[in-house]
Amino acid sequence: YMFPKSEEEETEEVNNDGQAKPVARSVLQQEGSDPSNGYGALLASAQQSARQYEEINTREGIVPWGRDSNVEKTEGFGVDWRNEKKDDLFLKGQSKRIWRELFKVVDCSDVILHVIDARDVPGTRCKMIENHLAKNATHKHLVFVLNKVDLVPNWVAKRWMGELAQVRPTIAFHASLTHAFGKGALINLLRQFGKLHSDKKQISVGVIGYPNVGKSSVINTLISKKSCKVAPI
Repeated sequence: YMFPKSEEEETEEVNNDGQAKPVARSVLQQEGSDPSNGYGALLASAQQSARQYEEINTREGIVPWGRDSNVEKTEGFGVDWRNEKKDDLFLKGQSKRIWRELFKVVDCSDVILHVIDARDVPGTRCKMIENHLAKNATHKHLVFVLNKVDLVPNWVAKRWMGELAQVRPTIAFHASLTHAFGKGALINLLRQFGKLHSDKKQISVGVIGYPNVGKSSVINTLISKKSCKVAPI
């Protein structure tokens, strides 16, 4: 708000030497106006701006994070959730050392057996490894080993076999030293992959999978003896 303009009224005043000198005096442009009226107009303008701000800020359709408010926090950290110390059991399989070992096996293997638990196929299937091989190692062969098919109904195993076989070669498997299922089919498949690498005397086969899917049991079944200890990781 601009206050009323003022004009300069020049008068003459005689000094000690008898010479006149100009003196500037400020007068209001409008006679009878009070400077307090300017502050009243400024206050009215500020109140009008505040009403306009509230009208825009509370209009319908405005996103919550675009609205200024000083309301109390109703959600987030410290209100409806907080960090708790995890038990060491839930940290198994999350260390960088295990990921290094995983990629070491992938890099050193010509054929990779991805062991999947038939009881929880989506939860034990690692699509990250599939994407990694499809993008960075197309020369490597990935085979799905659907283990523990004896623990699910036949129609469940057949359905998952059909789903997985559309992506990669899949073998239904039951790990056992005495009554194994799928052992012969898997060995024959590995022999066929060996023929593709005629420049090598033998091929390297790596076994990967989540904890407790039966990796060690698959290895022991293939070599018909207990050479690999069963461990959760």
